Amino acid sequence: MPHRKVHVAVPVASVLLGVVSAAAADCTADLNGDSVVDALDLGALLANWGNSGTGDFDSDGVVAGNDVTILLASWLEICQSEPVSTRLACVPLAAAPYASFVRTFIAGTALTVAVDPALTAVAAGASADLFVIAARTQAEWAATPALTDARGASQAITFAAGGVDANRFTVSSTGSLSADGGLWVGRGYDLVIDIDRNGVLSAGDLIDGAGNESAVWWCRDPGATGPLAVTTLSSYTATGATAGFTLSRLWYPTLIASLGQRPLVVISHGNGHLYSWYDYLGSHLASWGFIVISHQNNTVPGIETASTTTLQHTSAIIAQQTSVAGGAINGKLDATRIGWIGHSRGGEGIARALDRIYDATYTPTGYSLANLKFLCSISPTDFLGPSSAHPHAANHMLLWGAADGDVSGTPSNTVTWSFDLAERSIGYHNSVYVHGADHNDFNCCGTNDFVGPAGTAIENAGAQAVAKAFILAGLKYHLESEQAMEEFLWRPSATLRPTVVAATTTLVKELFEPAANGSVVIDNYQTQTATTTSSSGGAVTSTVASISEALARDTDGVYTWSTGNAHNGSVRAQSTDTQRMVAFDWNAAQSMQWAVPAALSDVSSKDFVEVRVGQGTRHPNTVTLNGGATFSIVLRDTAGTEARVSCLAQGEAIKRPYQRTGSGTGTGWQNELRTVRLRLRDFQAGGTGINLASLAAVRLEVGGTSGSATGRFVLDDLQFTKE
Repeated sequence: MPHRKVHVAVPVASVLLGVVSAAAADCTADLNGDSVVDALDLGALLANWGNSGTGDFDSDGVVAGNDVTILLASWLEICQSEPVSTRLACVPLAAAPYASFVRTFIAGTALTVAVDPALTAVAAGASADLFVIAARTQAEWAATPALTDARGASQAITFAAGGVDANRFTVSSTGSLSADGGLWVGRGYDLVIDIDRNGVLSAGDLIDGAGNESAVWWCRDPGATGPLAVTTLSSYTATGATAGFTLSRLWYPTLIASLGQRPLVVISHGNGHLYSWYDYLGSHLASWGFIVISHQNNTVPGIETASTTTLQHTSAIIAQQTSVAGGAINGKLDATRIGWIGHSRGGEGIARALDRIYDATYTPTGYSLANLKFLCSISPTDFLGPSSAHPHAANHMLLWGAADGDVSGTPSNTVTWSFDLAERSIGYHNSVYVHGADHNDFNCCGTNDFVGPAGTAIENAGAQAVAKAFILAGLKYHLESEQAMEEFLWRPSATLRPTVVAATTTLVKELFEPAANGSVVIDNYQTQTATTTSSSGGAVTSTVASISEALARDTDGVYTWSTGNAHNGSVRAQSTDTQRMVAFDWNAAQSMQWAVPAALSDVSSKDFVEVRVGQGTRHPNTVTLNGGATFSIVLRDTAGTEARVSCLAQGEAIKRPYQRTGSGTGTGWQNELRTVRLRLRDFQAGGTGINLASLAAVRLEVGGTSGSATGRFVLDDLQFTKE
């Protein structure tokens, strides 16, 4: 695209090197190459006054008054040779960094765009046009730069003096944006701020979505019924399944003949449950295009037999698609994209079934390990332990209710621990821990076993709304690569909540990105077990109190706080597991700092710094705090420049543990960790100058002005990750 100049009337801040993707223009008077002619360029000229070279615009061999005249003629000229690719879509925040840049929005919620003048050259007082464009690929943008607003007309905006907080704009007429993505939950849009107001994407314009990923996903509610009518076959007989456990129920889109091949989802019930108790889930998933079965599960002998029936029924529906339901699904079942959902013993059973295929002790027919794209364990037991109940590198979701009276998480009985099964996963995994949900809230008809504070029960309707929304999100993301769904798996409810989930329902989300996804791990506590050395080999220094790095395991069988049980409340590792974490407390401004090894210091290609962190249950500091805990992360580069961002940059504090009693004295149940992902762009906000290509240290600060005055944390998996 041709070079152009935009004339503005007031100063703008410098553009940080490496933030703007466009190449700096060759504006003659732009001496420092920051894409704007301003006081910095004048200073460079005056520093060379009377000499030749820099600032000698008229080439007379000396920098003098005529050169100043030439520079002033271009004063405050902004120069770009290409459109500027930058993040624009955000959730506004009340405090720094003032904008949480995200992509996924529920249709009907507020959509905001924000510009940081310190990172993008815009001028206070200048007007521009904001366009919302039906999503285009990179090739489509190159072929068709003309701007056509999906709302029918663009929106005029005016930049203000100040920072990003003064330059946030609510996108108007979002009700005219369609969220209909067919079988996708979300529909993609790109955002353009047309600086020169010429109606074409051209040099200097700002664009979010210039590549192949949409700037914004405008989504229907994943917990709401999908666009397809559903046919239910109440039962059919699975050939080859264990005698007495041959029945299965089938849900599929009524108009499946008009669809392409659809993924298969298999539901495995728990002990004492029936395969017919999951109509709410089977019908919901089928309405979004999945073929779903729920089968009789042989749970009474144990997890091994339960895994067998899951393996058998998966093979059976693939083999019998020509005859089941009169052959309605024949040729429409995609056996290369399979999701398993298991509840209770079924939740452990699906992990065991995968483990058997992984260990080559069972060879399934009709599918293979590579075809198992997603596992969701709902309130799983852990009878077998790490050698047998293991998700390995499979994509895995844990869904568990904090008020579960059956698989309760009591520290005295490891069979009732669910977090430990999830912690074993070495692949992409996430968890959704649901306050107020009991064990049988996730089926239709089991006994009410709620154990929790009065008034906190969300019952079947509340828990099933959560299950429908988040299981669908996991399936769409992992089986159909729908990028819009990924943020549902980790963003706090304060900024992204399915509409069907009550605002009063507390959800605590964890997400773990494996190194295979491009993560740079600073400390995961699996090696270098001294508290003074990180797993990446860097030095760790701290001023926090009572620091303990150990197996994430409560060792005394009760949740009563004891100084001899530093990881009280952690039910994430059986004695033969390997999952380790660190725990510490504070009562003043204190910190923990990790030196970044030189080999890992360039994180400029990453999107987040993230850590899993939770409050320590029943600790005196947690009791005193009696609410959400906050902290800050500080990045320091090798030049000594520091930048600080609060954990509230994602809109939510670290929740206090569910206030359940029992298993000892005191109030508060197990340690529930949340993944805090802070966008690296936030550390650059306001022009901090932090060099992400040369980091020296990461520091977690608590107390003082950086976070809660008192508290206790358990912490794991400090790393830099890609979006």
